Amino acid sequence: MNYRYETISNNVSCLLSRNRACQTRRGKGLGGSTSINFMMYIRGNRRDFDELNITGWSWKHMEPYFLRYEGLQDLDLLPPSSKPYHNTTGTMKIGFFEDSKNPWHSRIIDGYEALNIPRNPDVNGVSQVGASRIIGYTYKNKRMSTARGYLGRDDVKRKLKVAKYTRCTGVIIDDDNVARGITVVHGSSNATLRLYASQEVILSAGALVTPQLLMLSGIGPANHLNEMGIPVRVDLPVGNYMKDQSMVSIFIKVALNSSESGMLVSPSGSIGITDIATFVNTLCYDFVNRQLTRNSTECELPTTQFYHLYTGSGTPIVKGVIFRYLGLGDSIVNQLTEVIKNYSLITMATVPLQPKSSGTIRLASVDPLQAPAIFPNYLSDDRDLDEMVRGIRIIEQLIETPVFKAAGASLVRLELKDCLSGGQQQDSDEYWRCYARHLTATTYNTVGTSALGRVLDARLRVRGVARLRVADASALPRLPRGIVAAAVIAFGERLADFLLEDNIN
Repeated sequence: MNYRYETISNNVSCLLSRNRACQTRRGKGLGGSTSINFMMYIRGNRRDFDELNITGWSWKHMEPYFLRYEGLQDLDLLPPSSKPYHNTTGTMKIGFFEDSKNPWHSRIIDGYEALNIPRNPDVNGVSQVGASRIIGYTYKNKRMSTARGYLGRDDVKRKLKVAKYTRCTGVIIDDDNVARGITVVHGSSNATLRLYASQEVILSAGALVTPQLLMLSGIGPANHLNEMGIPVRVDLPVGNYMKDQSMVSIFIKVALNSSESGMLVSPSGSIGITDIATFVNTLCYDFVNRQLTRNSTECELPTTQFYHLYTGSGTPIVKGVIFRYLGLGDSIVNQLTEVIKNYSLITMATVPLQPKSSGTIRLASVDPLQAPAIFPNYLSDDRDLDEMVRGIRIIEQLIETPVFKAAGASLVRLELKDCLSGGQQQDSDEYWRCYARHLTATTYNTVGTSALGRVLDARLRVRGVARLRVADASALPRLPRGIVAAAVIAFGERLADFLLEDNIN
């Protein structure tokens, strides 16, 4: 169900991961990554679109497309102020996850409130700042992937044919730079087929593979295509300006009392405490007085998100969950495995929402079945590291709040010899900077590699090639302050309107 892609190290991040490089992954089945992700529905901030400065792509233009597909089942559980920001009739049913009954749900939010980080009932509503229980792509305690929301509809089944076990390998472009169809391989024998389009070709292979397909088809940076021996059809910055949210995790051990000893498995419709998301502007946090201030409009624009994960004492899946998902090295996993024997573990990750670092996608081979060369380049800009350290410092103060102290919470001091070799103290900024460089991981929110305004025009058409469009995360020019899935679906809805309008015209 998962393409597990290797990435290329920049030697300043993911240093404890295999080959000093984070792995990344993408959904392999119907529904793509919405079939394997954490299902959280977070649009981002309204200013994310206003700041694009692309005509026709402000929040005013995009909001109707977010609302069009949203089928919120739990509007009555949100405050009245949220009603203008939601729709209940869309094809993608969303709602709250089942209550995990974990007391850390309320403790974590209470801890944030002690730091003047408000309890926020709806990060997609009036304000994004605060600690919130997140709505997700879930319906009747089952995952609401885009395959379930769209492909499962009866009206879609009657009209749309989906070729399974079939992989696109390139775009067929004629001598006049008109897209005529695609090449694919099909089935276990990888039989090659040429499929022709009566009208247009639309690529939706995602931020990692769409740029690969464009470059294989001669659309991309001319110098790179020349190096690979591919005739250049259009010289465009395909694969450039790759953005992804990286994160670093802090581990908190908590004493386990008898009432919590049975909380090893969450209910089937729950994702544990991971449905808590917290958004803050770390530049508006007063570390001396231990409180978030909101004394300017910029303080309403978050710079960091905190994720949360609970692992019960003795849980046998600790190696599977933490090692595979967070990409931690064996030495760290072994240390955490010892902790989990006697304590429960809360993992808190701090995520700079709009990192300054950027990477690239390039061709590793002219063989379309080979993975692209993925160079995320996390933490190459020190400002991202500064943001991470501010997030870690807030977590440190969260652990000191009364509700955490009453539950016996304390920071797990991992042994990181490389970060102490220069005589650094474990509570210094330099130690935490080194820590973040070693324990870097990805949130799988890559965007920008075939972006609107750079590679695509305002109607998502590839510049210089007729009858070819892109609609996926690669088309987003920058990261939203949230989870990219919500914006990607909105882009798909908007493309549908472009296709209908242009067909009529």
